[in-house]
Amino acid sequence: MAVRVNKPEENIAEKLRKLDKPSGVAGEAILRADTTREQQNILGVGRRNLIINGDFRVSQRGDYTSNTAVSNDIIYVDRWLYRGSGVTANIRHEIGNNTNWGYPYKGSDSLVLTASSSGTGTMRHLQRAEGWYAGMPITFSAWVRSNSPKARLFMYQHGGNPAYRVSSQPHSGNGGWEYLSFTAVNDSDSANQNYFDIAIAEADFSNTYIATGDYIEISEVQAEIGTVATPFERRHITEELQLCKRFYQKSFAYGVTPANHPSSATGFITVQGLVFSQASHNNSDRDSFQFEVEMRAAPGITTYGNNSGYWFSNVSGWHQHNRVLTNINTKGFIFRQQASGGVIDVAGHFAADAEF
Repeated sequence: MAVRVNKPEENIAEKLRKLDKPSGVAGEAILRADTTREQQNILGVGRRNLIINGDFRVSQRGDYTSNTAVSNDIIYVDRWLYRGSGVTANIRHEIGNNTNWGYPYKGSDSLVLTASSSGTGTMRHLQRAEGWYAGMPITFSAWVRSNSPKARLFMYQHGGNPAYRVSSQPHSGNGGWEYLSFTAVNDSDSANQNYFDIAIAEADFSNTYIATGDYIEISEVQAEIGTVATPFERRHITEELQLCKRFYQKSFAYGVTPANHPSSATGFITVQGLVFSQASHNNSDRDSFQFEVEMRAAPGITTYGNNSGYWFSNVSGWHQHNRVLTNINTKGFIFRQQASGGVIDVAGHFAADAEF
């Protein structure tokens, strides 16, 4: 015998609405993503920060923890170039565990530029990122503290004639920490033309009035492919140092600022350390030196010895020794000694710079 069961009508749309669960803004973005790559960008999967030393924990050239007068187009703390016009300025490296630190996370350092004169111009931190990202959306973000309402983030673009910069919203200028970010599609027309600035300037990157004492302090700087500003990527200090050494490295100990030693060869070696030795018999002999990290390009090398700039060798005792460096490339260089005699131990130091 057949049995017929009648069920009441159901409103499917109403049931689906009841099943709907709130996912939040981030969850909605992930659900709406068209590709896995887009979801990964939203989640911040893998290494993503194009900026090196964005929390300023690496400083090979010196500590700069007290105000230091800056010169244009010079790097003080690794990878960060100073550029300015119309005013003079001081730089200061703030260590994250400083008791005066106002930012919520104390593990990051910060970098401060302070105007030491008044004038109309710009004052900026600058990093040039390696690579070619034409056509990709890049989100640039940083924590910024300033007493100027003209403090902004900028990304260099090549679409204008002349080239121009896209800017973020300005800092309020109230002296507190504020998180600034923006997204722009990169339009670099060749590799290695990606400039990221954090500056006191007008929104179109033109000059503005800067008063003595105006400052801009930055921390946790990040540039990443995608349209979402994800939390700062904090790499291990060992990895961050290795990344910095692709652009700059030295034979001095990490905490020693590169400089000539004022005293004798013996004093130089005692204080600074022997770089390498070679067995040589005449001025045509050579020895090679390999960089710890392969560099971005063949570097410029500055050598250090005593105040006269000499390295030293022990041919019948220590004496001043003219050094010749040849075959400089991304992996190292060759040292050629200019003295004849027996075994020569060469002492001295260098700094290699392959910044752009």
